[in-house]
Amino acid sequence: MLRLLSGRRPPTQRPFATEMIYREEIEVPLAKWLMGVFALFALGFAWALVYQLFIGPIGENPAPTWFWGLMTAIQLGVLVLLRNFRRLEVQMTERHITVGFGAIRRTIPWDRVAAARRDERSLLSYGGVGWRLSWSRRRGGWIMAFVDPRSPRVVLELRGGRLRELVFSTRRPEEVRRLIEERLGGAC
Repeated sequence: MLRLLSGRRPPTQRPFATEMIYREEIEVPLAKWLMGVFALFALGFAWALVYQLFIGPIGENPAPTWFWGLMTAIQLGVLVLLRNFRRLEVQMTERHITVGFGAIRRTIPWDRVAAARRDERSLLSYGGVGWRLSWSRRRGGWIMAFVDPRSPRVVLELRGGRLRELVFSTRRPEEVRRLIEERLGGAC
């Protein structure tokens, strides 16, 4: 319609689109495995709910019907949450770096990045794997970590704001560091 009215073709890119420098997706098999386990639990609770609703009580001292419904809903909620953690994404564009698991992600503009280094700390220093947020007295602010146990990690040291470090896993830490150094003008 725009083409017919103005005689020009509409632009092919969005006005705020930026060029992708780097993109990586890391599959997290543990999340997929746990999804299977919780799917079985959800099916079991759903079966008990349907059985108790349409056939009759389960056993001599049955749990109330609402219990089976609640347990089914909880298991389905856990499935939705685990689905979010199936894949860790790392994206670098001309304007920013974005790291995250599904809907839980963090975007940092390049002007906030002070330096990048390879992380040598233990996974336990972040409290485990997945998405972690912890306070650091040494850094005087928050550390946000997106951690896959099978991959090495890169730490972005940030300036300004409450978030002082962004830690993320990558399969290619040296390439990621090199790209960040280029972006920051070799300041790392």
